[in-house]
Amino acid sequence: MDSYLEIAQRVLRASRRPMSAAGILDSAYTAEIVPKHLFGRTQVKTLQARLSEDVLYNPHSAFFRTEPGYFFLNELVTDPTIPAKFKEKFEARRRIRDLHVAPFLGIDEAFVSTCGADLMRDWVSFVGAAEKCNAIHYYSSRKETRGALIVWTFSVVRRGSEVLSYRTGRYRNDRDTFMDRRTIGFPGVLSYYDFTLFSEGDYGAKENSLNAIKWDLDISAVAMHGGSLPDPKPIASVRVHQDDKRDVLVIVMDWHCPAWFEPTTRRLSLNDPRWLDLKKHNDIDDFEPWTRATLDIFCEGSGAL
Repeated sequence: MDSYLEIAQRVLRASRRPMSAAGILDSAYTAEIVPKHLFGRTQVKTLQARLSEDVLYNPHSAFFRTEPGYFFLNELVTDPTIPAKFKEKFEARRRIRDLHVAPFLGIDEAFVSTCGADLMRDWVSFVGAAEKCNAIHYYSSRKETRGALIVWTFSVVRRGSEVLSYRTGRYRNDRDTFMDRRTIGFPGVLSYYDFTLFSEGDYGAKENSLNAIKWDLDISAVAMHGGSLPDPKPIASVRVHQDDKRDVLVIVMDWHCPAWFEPTTRRLSLNDPRWLDLKKHNDIDDFEPWTRATLDIFCEGSGAL
């Protein structure tokens, strides 16, 4: 944590109430805890920027907003002596999530074309077979991926027999085939950085999927109340044809949301979020191409729709 954030944390712990960047700095100067190397004309702007970036990009941020320009500490949310109004999280409209984190995973098209339906439904076995054929690689740029399919996760959020849908905007894609179409998935490019010691042979698909869900649905540590989230499960992979771009390989991920989760436009920067029963939603043309390509696979793989 940098000096500005350390100062903010110390001041907010002492004040036990939300404060603005200017208020935090005033208190810090009064308490004489501002290091000499931080003196300057733009300290308030710098602190405001540091806090805003940390809240937006750090999934384990110590801070959250209570209203525009005011910050408080996550660690004090469970303190019964803190007024409830100080614990209400203000959701700023999120910026576009970076969907292209290199190096990203690719699988040879020639290998994919030889795979049967059973193997395509078992992601761990699929990548295991790709390894044996030396058909799975990481790429630093799209120019390197000729002859390979970039791998994406496509995470479907489920509540009983319903799935969460929303309308796509420029956040996802500005092509006519995607713009303002309804989708049931939250996408993410499978990256080298998703693969950890806990990936269990799936090349980080679960980690990538859960991160996309937490980011796009803004599920924070505060909302979770210190609890954990269930892992998404890969139920199939499918090659998706794109009219004006190269094909991709999409892993359909199934995620059962916690009972406390309910999407609202106030909390999310999603267009028209709503729960759909796919058995009753018959307007296939209303869906964007990825959803149309994965609907049958998801319905079969989930066993609940």
